[in-house]
Amino acid sequence: MYVKRTVRRRGEKEYIYLSLVEAVRVDGKNRQRELFRLGEVSELEQSGQLDRVIAALTKYASGEWMDARSVEGAGAPSFGSVASIAAIFDQCGLREHFDAIGETRGSDHLADTVLAMVANRLCDPASKRRTVLEWFETIEFPDGIEVPSLAQCYRALDALAAVKEETEAALYRRLTDLTNLDLRLALYDLTSTYFETEGTNEDFPSLAYGYSRDKRSDRPQIVIGLLVTGNGIPIAHYVFAGNTRDSTTLKSVMADYQARFGIGKIALVADRGLISEQNVTDLGEAGFDHVLATRLHGSDTVETVLEKAVDASSTWVSVDDRTTATDVTHDGVRYVVVSSSTRKARDDRRREELLSRTEDKLIALADRVSAKRLVDRAEIGAASDRILRDSGVGRCFTTSIREGSFSWSHDEDAVRFEERLLAGRYVLTTSLPAKTADAATVVRHYKMLQNVERRFRVMKDFLALRPVYHRTENRVRGHIALCVIAATIEAVMGERLKERKVMDPEKTGQVMTPRLALHHLSQLRRHRLRAGREIDVIDRPTTIQRQILDAFGVDTTGWNRATVA
Repeated sequence: MYVKRTVRRRGEKEYIYLSLVEAVRVDGKNRQRELFRLGEVSELEQSGQLDRVIAALTKYASGEWMDARSVEGAGAPSFGSVASIAAIFDQCGLREHFDAIGETRGSDHLADTVLAMVANRLCDPASKRRTVLEWFETIEFPDGIEVPSLAQCYRALDALAAVKEETEAALYRRLTDLTNLDLRLALYDLTSTYFETEGTNEDFPSLAYGYSRDKRSDRPQIVIGLLVTGNGIPIAHYVFAGNTRDSTTLKSVMADYQARFGIGKIALVADRGLISEQNVTDLGEAGFDHVLATRLHGSDTVETVLEKAVDASSTWVSVDDRTTATDVTHDGVRYVVVSSSTRKARDDRRREELLSRTEDKLIALADRVSAKRLVDRAEIGAASDRILRDSGVGRCFTTSIREGSFSWSHDEDAVRFEERLLAGRYVLTTSLPAKTADAATVVRHYKMLQNVERRFRVMKDFLALRPVYHRTENRVRGHIALCVIAATIEAVMGERLKERKVMDPEKTGQVMTPRLALHHLSQLRRHRLRAGREIDVIDRPTTIQRQILDAFGVDTTGWNRATVA
């Protein structure tokens, strides 16, 4: 049964008639049988009869029918990015984990609250207050997820701080199954983050002034240690007092790592701030191999190793187009000396610039002393110390200070060491035997530390870890744990994009970053219409959005089909 349209002409005028007909079979042929003549279209429109007939019939239709003139927009919140984060959150076992934690703490919606805060970190990081009052108004979570209140967010931070170890263990177990974790190496490094609020020792024992990686020595801070796998996925994090020396953290971190995760033979990779004779001994006693960068100045051992490396008998192997390396054994310890043409050009340029700048300042100081504007020996010494301490090349100068007299000269041995031995080079020490890791492999292991640095950049710049405004240690530890969870999800996204070869459309040969992927997905919106009833429909993904969603394992069944409530 269907509506038949018949056109008839009378003179120059055209008339359109509508009839309700059915198809029948007569004498083996298809025929139409008119059931009811509805009338001429213009007359039906003027009288409104057709609309009334349609409206009456919609009551009995199986589909949803409404007057288009009654439809109004009721918002179009962003949906694609948060839906993808929710999918990976679930795949990482975090919903299951926090549901169980919530049961023990009497919180029915802890998993939803943690997910909501993680999604904010990855999409548009903001304070908890702005997240609740503003950001939640701009996005739509998948069905079944409850949007939390501000009080729930604060309570969830307390829970995150309390269950840090359990959360890391649960994530580790799931990620071992979910991704290709590179467990041969443990990459460890530290950073610091500063505060814009003044805490008290009673509320915040770890808050202290110390060396600031953020160049904010004027603000109190804490130190954060991060342990990641060879492919850059966070495994554990640690919070230390703001005045903690890097090298003092290693023993406790590795003991915790071994005890909690039951790791067997593994190599620790760390930068020069963590090297000490005691740390190397502790690592060996704990059964860990190591690849550590050495300090380059003030070490007779390093100078001897560099002298051996530049000897004509040394064999250098290629690491990449601009980097070579050679093995050196000294006092029974294996060292790998690395040389980079790019690094040498940078070191030479920087050294000459710093030497010239420092010379100008020393000349100016000598002129002040000669002009008797500075006479006191202690004051002259303090001024000289300030110049050399902040110069970056103070070791290349010697000074002579007497009452009313100041002179300076180059330390030729120090300058020669910088130019001949150190420019373009650095030194690694390792317990890995050459038969299992040649010089080039050791260098590649060390360069994987970039994965830790990348996670720190993600946490600080993308996830807005800093500055911190919370006033109590528990809330700060919860905030850091939240950022580490978000960084872990970001790392998993990066692995998925790389595995599925989702490429950046604007950068030839480069895999898309999670940040760009989430930006693309944020354009997918959930449109809401209202016409007596509410109608929801999600945008149809573009080709690139579909590639990202597939890589993230997001179930999009029914996304572009309208639902009516």
